[in-house]
Amino acid sequence: MATISFNAAEVQPSSFDAIPAGVYEAVIANSESKPMKSGNGMGFNFEFEIISGDHKGRKVSSCITFDHRTSPDAQRIGREQLSAICRAVGVTQLNDTTQLHNLPMMITVAIDKNDPSRNVIKAYKPKGGTGAATPAPAAGGTQGNGTATGGAAPWARS
Repeated sequence: MATISFNAAEVQPSSFDAIPAGVYEAVIANSESKPMKSGNGMGFNFEFEIISGDHKGRKVSSCITFDHRTSPDAQRIGREQLSAICRAVGVTQLNDTTQLHNLPMMITVAIDKNDPSRNVIKAYKPKGGTGAATPAPAAGGTQGNGTATGGAAPWARS
């Protein structure tokens, strides 16, 4: 048994529900390369963090295929997605995924059609306009994932 003094009424629980579909200002807070479960290639897991609006601080993940030995289409689509992320943050020559961290962009989030408790990211665009989240009228969305790493993030600097 462990002795503890904690009042749950003083702390709001975190929500892991999907955020509404919409366009959100976000940054990549974390990234890693991973072999595919099938063993047919490798990809990148990106963790996005929403940085403004009602869902500030919420995280959404995206897995992008980079190399796929048996599906040229999966590889092409993954590289197109990676290109969209790079262009959204102004990185034209990518040598390490950490180059993409903490750079604001707009992500279009949707609800996963196979699992309504999850979000998916449908598009990556350069930041423009107000940067505030603009939820879509219908339910559905991709949850942004990410945690700022090391020092003040570019959007938080004075």
